[in-house]
Amino acid sequence: MMKSALLLLGESPSSIAASAYARRLVKSKTAHLTGLAGSDLTFIQAPMPGTIGGAAYHAQMETGLKAEAEKTRQRLEETFRRDCVADGLALASLSFAGDPFEQITAASATCDLVIAGHDVTFRGVKSEANSQTLTQLLSATPRPVLICPDTFRSEGDVMIAYDGSLPAMRALQLFALCGGWADRHVHVLSVDTQLETAERLADDAAAYLRLHGYDVTLCPIGSFEAPSEVIQAYAARSDIEVLVMGAYGRRGLKEFFFGSTTQSIIGAPRSCIFVYH
Repeated sequence: MMKSALLLLGESPSSIAASAYARRLVKSKTAHLTGLAGSDLTFIQAPMPGTIGGAAYHAQMETGLKAEAEKTRQRLEETFRRDCVADGLALASLSFAGDPFEQITAASATCDLVIAGHDVTFRGVKSEANSQTLTQLLSATPRPVLICPDTFRSEGDVMIAYDGSLPAMRALQLFALCGGWADRHVHVLSVDTQLETAERLADDAAAYLRLHGYDVTLCPIGSFEAPSEVIQAYAARSDIEVLVMGAYGRRGLKEFFFGSTTQSIIGAPRSCIFVYH
């Protein structure tokens, strides 16, 4: 059962949505919420190619970025504190100046779930397409990560994209044990060129979820289309609040990150995405 969550603070629409979602989630589970804000010094202090006057320009730019990042950090922490107080939530606030991935990993040690907007950044700007912070988190997730879109559905269903791989099994387990969506209806979607295989995979995942008390609908699909496209199409026509998946699955699900649909799924998600591998 989830007892604590780590929220990566930001000012983009998806980060604001992530904050609202995180506060609602922890309040429903009487959990604790920690907000993390900071400055990505690995980016701000990165060396530039040598040019005439380049050193002076870089120093000026670095100073400006640091100042803006510090102002943003203070603003984010105050907004987070105010929102949590208004919602009657217990909170903690952490800040850093350094490598975001190292800081997030350290802060994750006492949390069950990391929550972030899809374009979260600590580089002194509001958003970052193909967020480097998120990319690092998804390549080596210390805890499950919940990626939020610019807006999210409330009280929708959950869809689990399951291919039977070890990452998919781990994501399924962490989702079930987290308990954050125990009251939601769950669609278990398995895609394979052989319908019989898809049915077996969906049966396995559903059996595990039912052991933990989840209400489940099986959705095995036999298809030669890219699994990512099939899953997107199903999610688009269903009332899906959260998509659960394991990164780097042995077959189709890795296409979410490395195939042609990467940007549309992670870069501009239509629902919240629960990821672990």
